[in-house]
Parts: sequence; structure tokens; C-alpha cells
Amino acid sequence: MKPKRRPFLKLAVALAMSLPAIAAAQQTSAKTPRIGLLAWWPCGMPYASETSEFGMFMQGLHDLGYTLHELSFECRSASKQDNRLAAAAGDLAQLPVDVIVTSSQPAAHAAQAATDAIPIVTIISGDPVAAGLASSLAKPRGNLTGVTYYATELAAKRLQLLMEAIPGLATVGVLANPVVSYLPFETDTRQAARHLGVALSLQQVSEPGELDVAFSRMKADGAQAALVLPDLMLADQSSRIAALAIEHHLPIMAWGSWYVADGCLMAYSADYGVMQHRLAYYVDRILKGTKPGELPIEQPTKFDLSVNLKTANALGIELPQTVLLMADEVIE
Repeated sequence: MKPKRRPFLKLAVALAMSLPAIAAAQQTSAKTPRIGLLAWWPCGMPYASETSEFGMFMQGLHDLGYTLHELSFECRSASKQDNRLAAAAGDLAQLPVDVIVTSSQPAAHAAQAATDAIPIVTIISGDPVAAGLASSLAKPRGNLTGVTYYATELAAKRLQLLMEAIPGLATVGVLANPVVSYLPFETDTRQAARHLGVALSLQQVSEPGELDVAFSRMKADGAQAALVLPDLMLADQSSRIAALAIEHHLPIMAWGSWYVADGCLMAYSADYGVMQHRLAYYVDRILKGTKPGELPIEQPTKFDLSVNLKTANALGIELPQTVLLMADEVIE
């Protein structure tokens, strides 16, 4: 998933030059910690870029005092295909590595299925306990820990914000990927819609080529706005979703601030870059001997509202002052 745009630092810059070469050069030292990166986006992408999958994690390591020569990295990628995560995780487990770092719950499931011995540090989009990833947030007990940004009330909050931004909103389109239907977002959204008295036009989108039809169906169902549920494939299509939203005159509420930067109307979310950065703390503790099951899974304490006024103008929407006053980020 795309984190918020931020400056990058020396460790990430050096890593971007050549991950495989770095790992190979450092294998001469048996004491060099070996970190496995389980990626959804290709490993060849520039990890020093401002919006990379592990950019803020690398910055976190730098901020903790690590230098390039103290760590070895191995990256395996699913090449933007969820069904390839298992093979990528299996490769890392076979090397082996000292710790596996992922940035999503699908990758976390793949990593935990591949090994119950290697520590796993991850960002989790759902409830880690309900998903079987941990015994509890305070004491995970297994080989996995990290950060979860899930809260059952988030679906209702996003719908409420849409309703405040668009008075009279009666039908909301929903973009969901059936590949991750095991996550709680569809259930939470249905429950929130029933409670708030709005109808849903739920569209299952399993690949980018299905987006055009999904938008047409939402519009045909009378949707006046749309909600994008958390998913890696949909995150990768944020610019396309923004363009289709303008074309079909459907204001979008999303779950990551990059959607707003790419042209969607609104997003309400925790700061993904901050969560990425925090993963470095967990890796540091594990490399120093703490068991992952003893490290509590953290939850963000702050969620930000982002709005795009340029998109509002393009859609002919005058956002209420109450919404603008709540916004933490306004793109003009």
C-alpha cells in the first residue's frame, strides 16, 4: 500500500541501488541479521521512493541507528498477485531469514502459513485475534506481532463523513475485492449502512479490468457516492479509481490518504507511513532477543481526514464547513 509522501533517508537510498547485491555481499558475515521483505509490489521497485512499500520502514531502521552494513536484506514479491504470496513467503522461510517483514494482512497470513518459527512483523488491516494471527493484542504469544489499524467503527465513521459531505445521500456504491472477503470490511460496511439508513451497491472487483463495469453498475443502481474498502489491488489502482469517479460523478471515500492525493474526494485513515516506521521498532527488539509473542500488537491512536477541494469543485460539490474544519489535510 502506498504510504504518505515523505522524505527518504540514507539507508533507503542505499538499499534502492540493489537489494540482491546488498544481500549477497553481506552473506560473508554470519553475524549480520538477515531481514526478509515479503512484498506485494515488485522487489525491483525503488525502495527509496517517497511512496514505496517499505520506504518508511527503512527510514525507521535508520532512525534507530542502523547502517546499511549492519543488516542484510532478502526480498520476495507476489508481483501484485495475492495468490503468489504463499510461494514468496515459502522462499523466505527456506533461506532462512531472522525476521520477515510485511505490510499487509494477506502477506501476514502467507508468512504465518509458511513458518511458525521465524518472527513476523507486519501491518494488519483487520482484527488479528479474530483472524487467528494472535492470541490477544497484549500477548500475541505466537511468532507474529506488529501494528493493526482495524476498528469496527471505522466503516460507520467513513459513511457518516460521506453523509455529512453530501446531504441527502441515500445510496452508496462499494468497491470490494472478493479475494480478501475473509477480512471484516464488507460485514462492517453492511452493518453500518443498516444502522445509518443508507442503501449499498456492492461491487466485487477482483482485477483492475473490472473497475469500469463496477462504476457503471454503481451509477445504474443510483449510487451518489462510493466507498473503497481496504485491499492491495484497489490501492494500486487509486489513480484509475479517481479518474472513474470524476467520469461517473461519484465522490469517493477511501481508506488511505494517497487516494486523495491521486484525486479522490475524501479519505479517513491512520497514517500508513507512521505504521510502517513503527515496524522498525519491532524488528529492532526482535533482533536484540525479544520474542515476537511478547511484543504487544499496537493500534494507532489518531485517524486523519483528508479532502481534495479540486476534486470537490470538479464534481460540483461544496463541502460543508463542518467537514473542512474536521479535515487534517486539505488539497487545493
